[in-house]
Amino acid sequence: MRDGYLRGELPLQATQRQMDVLAAYVAAGGSVHDAAELVGIQPSTVKRHLADLRSRMGLTTEQLIYAGRAGGWLVVPSLERR
Repeated sequence: MRDGYLRGELPLQATQRQMDVLAAYVAAGGSVHDAAELVGIQPSTVKRHLADLRSRMGLTTEQLIYAGRAGGWLVVPSLERR
């Protein structure tokens, strides 16, 4: 573990845009193309944001989603209880 990075916690360097892209990816059912359309960016940019988050947290995309939902820092409106 590198200094300042704790597994399962949102790193301070993560941007709101990266979190929005991860939420869009989840809302799109894991489709990079659909997530790109939801956020209004290119699919390659979605991939880059996800790769950056994986690198910073040392987690797979699936682990990121699980940790984010469990930790409360990943909010996907379409999945929230009404």
